[in-house]
Amino acid sequence: MVTATNQTISESDRRFENLAQKVPVVIFRTDLAGNCLYVNERWCEISGLSLKQSLGQGWRVAVHPEDLRLVEAQAYKILPNQKSLKIEFRLQNPQGKITWVLSESVAEIAENGRIIGCIGTIVDISERHQIEEALRESEERFAVMANNAPVMIWMSGLDKLCNFVNQGWLDFTGRTMAQEVDNGWAQGLHPEDLEHCINTYTTAFDQRESFIIEYRLKRYDGQYRWILDTGTPRFNANGSFAGYIGSAIDISDRKQAEITLQQRAEELTRLNIILAKTTTLLQQRNQELDQFAYVASHDLKAPLRAIASLSEWLEEDLADQLPEENQHQLQLLRGRVRRMEGLINGLLEYSRIGRIHTELSTVNVDLLLKEVIDSLQPPATFHIEIQPGMPTFFTKKFPLQQVFANLIGNAIHHHTRADGHVKISVRDLGKYYEFTVADDGPGVPVEYHNKIFVIFQTLEPRDSKENTGIGLAIVKKIVETEGGAITLKPVPGTGSTFHFTWPKRTLE
Repeated sequence: MVTATNQTISESDRRFENLAQKVPVVIFRTDLAGNCLYVNERWCEISGLSLKQSLGQGWRVAVHPEDLRLVEAQAYKILPNQKSLKIEFRLQNPQGKITWVLSESVAEIAENGRIIGCIGTIVDISERHQIEEALRESEERFAVMANNAPVMIWMSGLDKLCNFVNQGWLDFTGRTMAQEVDNGWAQGLHPEDLEHCINTYTTAFDQRESFIIEYRLKRYDGQYRWILDTGTPRFNANGSFAGYIGSAIDISDRKQAEITLQQRAEELTRLNIILAKTTTLLQQRNQELDQFAYVASHDLKAPLRAIASLSEWLEEDLADQLPEENQHQLQLLRGRVRRMEGLINGLLEYSRIGRIHTELSTVNVDLLLKEVIDSLQPPATFHIEIQPGMPTFFTKKFPLQQVFANLIGNAIHHHTRADGHVKISVRDLGKYYEFTVADDGPGVPVEYHNKIFVIFQTLEPRDSKENTGIGLAIVKKIVETEGGAITLKPVPGTGSTFHFTWPKRTLE
């Protein structure tokens, strides 16, 4: 009977040992002193030690020196308490290869209840440990990058709750990570923005969509600042949803600029409305002024022409009876009538400057001057010289023609000799042409150089020469309306020299 029992036990031991040699994990046994009593072949593969080298205290050689004390300390804890033990440590084979392992062991108890040692397993966890290490390094790199990013960064998990904010966020709010995670970050939202912000976030979260939202967030100094927040769903390598990551920037300055711009736009709209009304009113007034000018000139000219005709009829009918003095007075009367008619025409012309639209055209100044001189009909003995090479450019023809006609006409009209001389020249000043009209007439004293451009101002008594005093005022207004300037420069001896600038492209 004993022999059969022993044989059964031996058979069981052989089956256990055969099984232990084939399993892909290390199986070991030790006594109370930590001496190795048994290891399977898997131990020899991982440790690089033979069975003989591993028995007794030989196993210690395979444990990494930095982990040996940890292994020994943990092993002694299970024996008196009869508890299981899990511990991770490194094995190092004779060639220096390191293997991370997980050891699980329990106390071995004899039939009489006495602890006689421990028995356990060792599993190679190098691959898992590498993955965990890589993940840890990745998380560290992310934390470094996130904390040094120039924007605020946040993350949330599958429960929609915030589980991370970077240092930039904490610096902005002046709070701790513990205060901001979960729903703590919402405490800094402006009360007016809270509902809209939460609704936008949860709706996008449920639909796994990106979102962009603006809200006000309290800064560390208690001031609410406008924030532009962009949230994006995160996915794991296998495509499963992992939560959200977002970035936020302070856009308060931009927001204020937008508000200011909107205010300016509204102000500009109001100004445009006022300007449109003013323009319409001005157009109405201009039309009324044109109508008044037309009616006034017609009503004023009609009696003037009648007075002139009556004086001519009287002079003809009473030619033999009127003394010479009376005939001279009738001639003076007609001269005053002509002056009055010229004054009316001049006032009309002056009032229309800048109000009448004139089309731009290509103007040959040489041909324009010849047309002006032909219309003025100067005495045959009067010489007008035009500098060769007068420009051809794009401008308003009629106003330029008026200026030349007035300046050349004045030179002829006020000259004291029939053999006078006028010279017209030009200089290119880049954006402008400077035209010069110079004569050898009696000239204008320096003290009157500014006075002659004032309307109704004349240097000669009107009784000695009929003159309205409007011509040069018209010239000045035309030139300045077109963006130029006119001056009368003193020259040695007699004569007058007028300089005026004219833009190559008329200012619109």
